[in-house]
Amino acid sequence: MTGYEALREKVDAFAREVTARREDVVCRAGCSGCCHARLSVSDVEADALRAALSEPSPEARARLEAQLERPGDDPRCVLLGDDGRCAAYAGRPLVCRTQGLPLRYPAGTVPVEALRASAGGDVTWCPLNFESAPPEPGDVLDAERVDVMLALVNREHTSTPTRRTPIETIVRQLLRGEGSD
Repeated sequence: MTGYEALREKVDAFAREVTARREDVVCRAGCSGCCHARLSVSDVEADALRAALSEPSPEARARLEAQLERPGDDPRCVLLGDDGRCAAYAGRPLVCRTQGLPLRYPAGTVPVEALRASAGGDVTWCPLNFESAPPEPGDVLDAERVDVMLALVNREHTSTPTRRTPIETIVRQLLRGEGSD
């Protein structure tokens, strides 16, 4: 298992534990409120995404091509279909895997409108989750720590550790039969 795969599994295990403990976490396939953003990813995540999308079926290819043709002011991720499902769900980046969960960042980094609590930093989560009671300390993922671990894994993976590639660019390259830059 690569460092990235191990990190991804740790994040997924944490998410499974939280959703198993809490009945008020509504994140699931088809819930796409957090997918209304155009994201970029590090090289290690870009390569994982390319692998997840490497051999799309003719139907998946047509769907991705249609999603690329959305108007420029459409904020949805290019991977998000009209049915609310992700075209690369199994290979989605860490930022997508953590959304909805309570995430702790250093104090002062979360926009005030997204801030939900202060517990050793700024804590935010999807407003659809934790409606019956706020998250317990064990429900909160240290997002800064995940980001640092991802940066270290990415540094081992690439010679350009600060490069970010828009997900839309990755999809366009794949549909044109191109690899990475």
